[in-house]
Amino acid sequence: MRKTKTILTLLATAAVLTACGSGGANGGASGGGTTSEDVLATARKTTKANLAGTDRALPAHGPKAQKGKKVWAIACSTVAPGCSMPAKGLADAGKALGWKVTIADGKLDPSVYNAQIRAAAAAKADALVLFGIDCAPVKGAIEAARKSGTKVFAANALDCDDTYAAGRGKALFDGELVWGPDNTDYATFTDTYVGPGQADWVIAKTEGKANIIQLRQDDSPGTRHIGESAHKRFEDCGGCTVTTVSYTGADLAAGKLQGKVSAALQKAPKANVVTVPVDAAISLGVASAVQQARAGGREILLVGQEGVPASVKLVKSGVQSFALGRPWRWTGWATADGVNRMFAGEKAVDAGFGFGSMDADHRPKADVYDGNAPSAPYVGNYKRIWGVS
Repeated sequence: MRKTKTILTLLATAAVLTACGSGGANGGASGGGTTSEDVLATARKTTKANLAGTDRALPAHGPKAQKGKKVWAIACSTVAPGCSMPAKGLADAGKALGWKVTIADGKLDPSVYNAQIRAAAAAKADALVLFGIDCAPVKGAIEAARKSGTKVFAANALDCDDTYAAGRGKALFDGELVWGPDNTDYATFTDTYVGPGQADWVIAKTEGKANIIQLRQDDSPGTRHIGESAHKRFEDCGGCTVTTVSYTGADLAAGKLQGKVSAALQKAPKANVVTVPVDAAISLGVASAVQQARAGGREILLVGQEGVPASVKLVKSGVQSFALGRPWRWTGWATADGVNRMFAGEKAVDAGFGFGSMDADHRPKADVYDGNAPSAPYVGNYKRIWGVS
C-alpha cells in the first residue's frame, strides 16, 4: 500500500535474468552480450553521486521529548553491525530523550526474536523497535505485544504486508522509519537505491563486462529485496554474466559461507566479481574465500553494501573493493526521533540520510562511516528539536 508498484511488480516477476544471463541458485551462468552506452552512463552517474554523498537536509522541527518512556531495541544480532549499531544509536538517543532503553539480542534466530518481543511486552515497554527483524516470522508475537499496549516500530525491517513476506497479510507496525523523500519506506528504499546502487558500481567499474557471483539470502524479506533489485539492475547489463549462490541466515551464523563461495569460484573460473547483500557476510567467510582465490592469481572485486566498521577497515586495506556506505549510528538516532513522534501522535519524517560510497579511489578517512560532512551536526539538531541538552 505504500510501495512503488512499478518496481515491485517487475521484481515479483523477475525470476531469471535475460539480457544479462543468469544461472539459478547455485547454478551455471550465461551472457556475453554488449552493454549499451545508456546503461553505462546511468551506472556512472549513480556511482558518482553515491561516492560524492547523497545526504539531504536534516529535519527542521518536531515534537518535544516524550520523556519517561520505556523502550526496547531488539537487534537481529548484537554481532551484526547493521542491527547492533542502530540499536546502540537508539539507546544513546534515548538517554537524551529521558527514556529507559533495553537492547535485546535476537541472535539471528526467529525463535529468539519472538521471545524478545514477548519479553518486551511482559516488561510493559511503551514501545519496541525492530532492527533487521521483519514482521512475518514474528507476527504472533507482534500481535500479542500490541494487544498488551506495547507499540511496535520498525527501523530497517519490513511489515507483514511486504511482497516477500511468508503468509503475506496485513500491515501490523504502529510506526516505521522514513528512508527518503516522499515517505519512502524500507522496501522502496532497498528496491530503488540499495540493490541498484551496488549493481551500478559493478557495471561502471567493469565497463559492463562483469562476470558476477551474486550471493543471495532470500530467507529474509529484507535481504531478498536487496538481492532481487540488484539482480534486476544486472538484467540491463547486456555484457554481464551472473551466477547466483544461495545461503540462509543459519548458514551465516554457522560460518558456512567460505566453503560456499570457494566452491562457486572454482565452478566459475572466469568470475571477476563477488557481491553480497550484507557486509556481515564478507567478514564471516566471503573475504577469506576471495582472498584465497586472489592468492592463486585471480583478480576479483568484492562488493558489499553497508559500510560497517569492519568493511571500512577492509576497504582501506584493499580487501573489500566497494561498500555502499550507510550511517548506522545516525539511523538509530533517526529511529528515536520517529518513535518520539509516534509517542506524540505524529508520523516519522525524512531523516535526510543517504549514502557515502567507498572504494579504492574514495577511501573513508574515519573508522566509522556516519553520514557526509554537512550532516555531521545531526545529534545536535535532534537535541534542538527535542528541546533537550
